[in-house]
Amino acid sequence: MKKFNKYLAFVLGAGVMISSQSCSEDYLDVDQYEIMTPDYLTSSDDGLEDGILTCYANMNQLINQDSMKPWLWLAGHPTMDTQATGWDKSWLTQSWSADQGEMYDEWNRLYNGITLCNDVLKLVGSKPNTISGDLLIQAEAEARAMRGFYYLLASMTWANIPILSPGQKFDEDLPGNGGEAGNAIQVLDTIIADLTFAKDNLQPKPRNNQYGRATSGMARAFLAEAYLWKEYRNGNPSGPGDGVNKAKQLLKEIIDSGAYQLQESFTTLFDPLAWNKESIWEEVMDEGGQSNQWGDFHTNAHGWTDNYAASPQDCGGWGTLYLSWEWYFSYENGDKRRDGSACTGAIKDFGNYKSRLTDQPLESEKSQYCFGTNPYMMDIPSNPTFHANTGGDRAPAVFSLKWWRTGKNTWWSAIWNPVHIYWKRYADVLLTYAECCFRTGDEAEGWKYINMIRERAFGKYEAGNENALTEKYNAYYRKWATEAYSSTWAGTYTLDHYDTYPVPFGSNMDKYVDGKEYYTKLKDKLGFNLEVWQVAMLQERRKEFNCEWTLAPALHREGLLAEHIRVNYPKDDTPISALDNYPWTPRSYEYSEDKMNFPIPSKELVRNPNLKQNKGY
Repeated sequence: MKKFNKYLAFVLGAGVMISSQSCSEDYLDVDQYEIMTPDYLTSSDDGLEDGILTCYANMNQLINQDSMKPWLWLAGHPTMDTQATGWDKSWLTQSWSADQGEMYDEWNRLYNGITLCNDVLKLVGSKPNTISGDLLIQAEAEARAMRGFYYLLASMTWANIPILSPGQKFDEDLPGNGGEAGNAIQVLDTIIADLTFAKDNLQPKPRNNQYGRATSGMARAFLAEAYLWKEYRNGNPSGPGDGVNKAKQLLKEIIDSGAYQLQESFTTLFDPLAWNKESIWEEVMDEGGQSNQWGDFHTNAHGWTDNYAASPQDCGGWGTLYLSWEWYFSYENGDKRRDGSACTGAIKDFGNYKSRLTDQPLESEKSQYCFGTNPYMMDIPSNPTFHANTGGDRAPAVFSLKWWRTGKNTWWSAIWNPVHIYWKRYADVLLTYAECCFRTGDEAEGWKYINMIRERAFGKYEAGNENALTEKYNAYYRKWATEAYSSTWAGTYTLDHYDTYPVPFGSNMDKYVDGKEYYTKLKDKLGFNLEVWQVAMLQERRKEFNCEWTLAPALHREGLLAEHIRVNYPKDDTPISALDNYPWTPRSYEYSEDKMNFPIPSKELVRNPNLKQNKGY
């Protein structure tokens, strides 16, 4: 299988800096760059192919910028399910500001990406006779898919944003047509036009078999999202509407295509094997690269994701990513997603605390495999308190295994960690389709797809496939356990799981409860002011997409965040000094829906006086 190489691109004067690239069976390192002029890009099919690749350059932060933030902050921390320490903690309390440099970094990243796409679209629009007609169509489709993607991320984040025409550049021509009561709908109409063209002209499989390129499935999925965001911006987060019907049809087309399916095991989604059946579109950070060279792109990517996601007490992490105990105890007994997502410190005594979601003492909720250890490694997050003392601050001793699973986390050495950044998973398509079914009165169909996600969570599709799954996914850990034993990697991987997958496969369907039955009881127990299906949507997204970019935007769009914060994180004035032996998260701030439209960066307001700041800032 060929895989699309991650590379860098910048606009430099009249030219475009791109990497030399090719396609092979393995990921390629980038060692060489050269300036490509517009004349070169339109000189031949090969020239334009190089230009098309620049459209993908800004999918993530670039060299020496933090590849994990503000992506994680914007998409996780506002839910309080993911948490942080130090200055990052402002993202848990809606106290972020327009002056934070990271806010502008994200604005800059997205608009530079839009500019790169516009450069290609301007070249394509000139219809050079040196380029084959089919490639011109494919170039326009990929460029518009990526431009729609960048605009959609910006629209989700700031609502009212400027629109650049083909050939216009972020640093020169930003017209400043955003504003508090301005152009959120106009932006979404632009996105819908781009993604519709991409959907109609891209193929189901990535062009040239280069995984990472935009496809018709990717375009359909984000187009459906754009329609639903338009409904939200028009004041309709949960009812029926024309946009809901259009989104529902697009999502059903993805489902009926048969091109995608759920992984048999949720846990394996974050293992080293890339581009699984569930991946509609993702960015893969391969292990390897030029390790131990801090300026190297691969090492930069691994360094931020490894060290910021790992346990700071034991494994060199910096404390950007924790998960809350509220999140940890939101799972039903038997739901395997928790152990596939996180491990915890070794809490010695849960005392008299009880779960907020059940009447059981917390002691009964301890994980057999992930409590007090990372089952994939010998490194043990040994902190014996609920909230670790990180130097005067406190953070829950719950650590993501999606980002910190296969890496040995030290600052200057051994930064090796394959990472999946799922921009769109099939599970998201299924849950969003279920949402559309509920909103259009098709309740039975909605519960069918929620239950499909839940059944996977309880291991239904693992049953009978334990040996095959172990052979496929344990090979990586077996290899490292064997090689590490007599090398500098000694102690990195535990030998306890040499013959079995670290979190064993198998079914827990004996503990499974139908989704409608379970969430009807949960709604009444916790006092949600939501429909039962909305409670299900909220809780299933939390369990399925913790630490992934889609979580906060989806809950925002669905109008669920306010109730989530009120119920799952009730007001709590427990002082920091008492948190060592207290599981729950203090909350003093009042949630504001207005603030989920993030502030236009101050630098941009100064540079572009036509812009107006969003309400709430």
